[in-house]
Amino acid sequence: MPLAAALMFASQAAHAQMSLDQISSLSADSVPAEAEVTPVRAAMLREAALSLGSKAGLADRCAVLVADLEKRAYVLDRQYRFSAYVTKSGLLPPVITEARDAVQSTDEQVRVADRIYKIVVKARPVTTPPSWRDYLFVGLRLTKDLPMPVASALPKTAAEKAFWKKAVAEGWAHGQKLADEILERNLARLDRDFIGIMRYSYLLNNGMVSEPTVAVAPRVVSGDRNELRLGDTLMRVTDTGGFITDPMKWQPTVLPGSKAAQ
Repeated sequence: MPLAAALMFASQAAHAQMSLDQISSLSADSVPAEAEVTPVRAAMLREAALSLGSKAGLADRCAVLVADLEKRAYVLDRQYRFSAYVTKSGLLPPVITEARDAVQSTDEQVRVADRIYKIVVKARPVTTPPSWRDYLFVGLRLTKDLPMPVASALPKTAAEKAFWKKAVAEGWAHGQKLADEILERNLARLDRDFIGIMRYSYLLNNGMVSEPTVAVAPRVVSGDRNELRLGDTLMRVTDTGGFITDPMKWQPTVLPGSKAAQ
């Protein structure tokens, strides 16, 4: 046997050797749980454990987030007052986004703009102005009743229980993280819409955007043989408004403390 091979064999043999105490202490617990669970059972248990753990973790975290938001309701009500921007005709103004120092390039040209405004949500009639709850609670108000897996998908042996516990913890952590991500996305959409409506109000005062128009068609009586409506009035948006591209029609305003018109 070559010297190098002999030394390698001796090293592996020494590493594999166990002391008397180690051998005497061996038990079923010394074997990893995964090794005692068949691949078929492992796949079944993992799928059920991850699903149940994720749903439970999501519901648990959502309950915490909703409770925390309700505690801050007074501040949030004052911060996101959509009702202050509803027009006299009952329209919620359009949502306008703003991009600064925007660059668009192709193989042949480059376009640079100081600001780009874009209407991402058109004006729409509302009977009740939205609130922050309509945004932030989307996907967070979940029932705590969770569907239980079938009996065959539940652990039976000690090894399966250990495997199940580990998979459930993994699913739980995923559900908790998912709840935070849902709230983060909801908050981003809430800020985009509310700031976008405020931006519309500013641009409207500057004559840079036109105001939506509504046509009202009152009808004293309407309906048919199966339904009768009295004092029926139809309100229809005839023009959702849009940007005014002629700078000569703008009405620049000077902000307090500034030296130039905005």
